[in-house]
Amino acid sequence: MQRDLRLSTIVVTSYPIRNRLAVIKSAAVKALSELTVAANRSLGGEIRLLTLKVPHESLPLLEHVHAGRFMMLRCDESEPYRFRRPFSFASVDVEAGSFDIYFKVVGEQTRRLADSTPGAQLSGVLPLGNAFTMPPPGTPTVLVAGGVGVAPLLLMARELAAAKLPRPRLYFGGSTSGDLTLDYVSKLPVEVHPATDDGSFGFHGNIVETVASEGVAEDTRVYACGPVPMLKALAEMLPQAVHVEASLEEVMACGIGACYGCAVRTDGLGYESMKLVCRDGPVFDLRRVRFG
Repeated sequence: MQRDLRLSTIVVTSYPIRNRLAVIKSAAVKALSELTVAANRSLGGEIRLLTLKVPHESLPLLEHVHAGRFMMLRCDESEPYRFRRPFSFASVDVEAGSFDIYFKVVGEQTRRLADSTPGAQLSGVLPLGNAFTMPPPGTPTVLVAGGVGVAPLLLMARELAAAKLPRPRLYFGGSTSGDLTLDYVSKLPVEVHPATDDGSFGFHGNIVETVASEGVAEDTRVYACGPVPMLKALAEMLPQAVHVEASLEEVMACGIGACYGCAVRTDGLGYESMKLVCRDGPVFDLRRVRFG
């Protein structure tokens, strides 16, 4: 992905917003913004869809939100010294000034986020990272999601539809049927191919086995997000001629390349082999990632 390394204006604030400006060397415009919870709905079980609205002065940020990019969100403003958590964008509505994040309750902080009510104020840094590259016109597209890894692929499906590109196949896998949120996902412009490890719905097996059973033509573009074992198996299974991009899921504390907590190894030489998911990704050519 080509990057613009010109000086960009960044809104730097503490919570609440004080509208202070600073100029730093950055690959993209990003801002620390006050956000308002507009809606918080359950998609089944512990999976939630949270709609956040940006203030008027932050509306230009939404023009830079694309599939694959992410934000760092504080889940509970009553504890301002907690690290923010990374979340992918599941959808964005520039005219409404809002976006959605799709997440699963897995601990204390996501539980507090799930309990947030409309009107609550949260702070977040957005948008961060790079984005999936759009396929050439007419190219068949496959999306491969493991669990909550479906989040950035939901926005990718919307962007493909907006660009009038072919309807993608979405291979959506989970441990059980409760992980799949099919009532929500089936409303998107995708052809859903579900799979569950326990066989409770769809293909009985993991999602990579599902993809392998149906095959992928060499002229297909593949976009994926999910746990490391899934991505590793996907890279090994796909024909070498298939272009595949993956949004990596890594624990990160800062989201801006300062803490080096999200380093991954790639096929580069020496120092260049180590990349940061937050700064150099989260989207990578999957063929270049070297999993341990």
